[in-house]
Amino acid sequence: MMDAPAYRLCDLRVERGGRLVLDIARLDLSPGRVTAVVGPNGAGKTTLLRVLGFLLQPTSGTVEFAGRPVVYREPDLIAVRRQTTVVAQTPLLFHRSVHANVAYGLRARRRAVDSRVESALAAVGLAPVGLAPAGIAGFARRPAWKLSGGEMQRVAIARALAIDPPVYLLDEPTGNIDRQHVPIVESLITQLGAAAKTVVFTTHNFAQAYRLADTLISLTDGHVAPFPLVNVLRGTTVQMHGHNFFLNEALRIEIPDGVEARTIAIDPDAIIVSREALHSSARNCFAGHIRKVEHDARGGLLLTVDCGHAFVARITRHSYEEMAFNVGTGVYLTFKASAIHTLD
Repeated sequence: MMDAPAYRLCDLRVERGGRLVLDIARLDLSPGRVTAVVGPNGAGKTTLLRVLGFLLQPTSGTVEFAGRPVVYREPDLIAVRRQTTVVAQTPLLFHRSVHANVAYGLRARRRAVDSRVESALAAVGLAPVGLAPAGIAGFARRPAWKLSGGEMQRVAIARALAIDPPVYLLDEPTGNIDRQHVPIVESLITQLGAAAKTVVFTTHNFAQAYRLADTLISLTDGHVAPFPLVNVLRGTTVQMHGHNFFLNEALRIEIPDGVEARTIAIDPDAIIVSREALHSSARNCFAGHIRKVEHDARGGLLLTVDCGHAFVARITRHSYEEMAFNVGTGVYLTFKASAIHTLD
């Protein structure tokens, strides 16, 4: 018997100020997996996290959590909320010490504070000295309202780690964090996934989403898109030599007949990477060089290839090694018109 989804959303609609913010016919989120939610500003990513954290009741539709419909009344909400933690991109901290902020969730749940605060702060790279006889020492002693935006975000993540619920909901968890500390937070997300926690995080960084997540969900205008919106190009559609092409500043891409678009996206799984130009029915073939190689959560590799426009393509580790690819290798990208999705 298969495990029930961590969440199941059915016919879910969220309206705010007379505007439809989310409209999701069906969405299942697997337990013990890392899910990335990608999409442009205003797509509904933060609203979705608030629904998953039971902080926002949908206008209509149903939300199931751990196989049971959510009842939007007390004390039912208190019970499910304590199974999750939501970390906002711009978190609100109490006008107290860092230690008091991280310990808040533990005390609210009447759980022992002991060394959990120090361990949580150390995990996000804010390692405190610990408890001294005269009181709290090190970073934990600092007033939270005097922290930088990135430090506040890491304190909020530490607060979530301290209570360690089954579900973590993280809104742009590296959005305000300086570059040198981003790997710490990314490593935490990977560790939570390895510990069978259910993690849902939003991000604008497609490479980050592919690296860390088992599953990607793409939102656009409140709807779940058919695949993550990556390899997005803007341009115009023209007819040339009896074929339909999409033109932007760098490339001419053949698209399906009868389609007219100003914005397209190309599925990274549908792009073939080779050392030689392929002779096939796929009419789109571009020469470029590998600029970056990254691992993804599914054991594959993500190649960023510069063909005048930077494309992301996914290949297997076996293919990468077999073709002796490396950063700087000249390659060809090939894809069919059917791999192209029009966005407007």
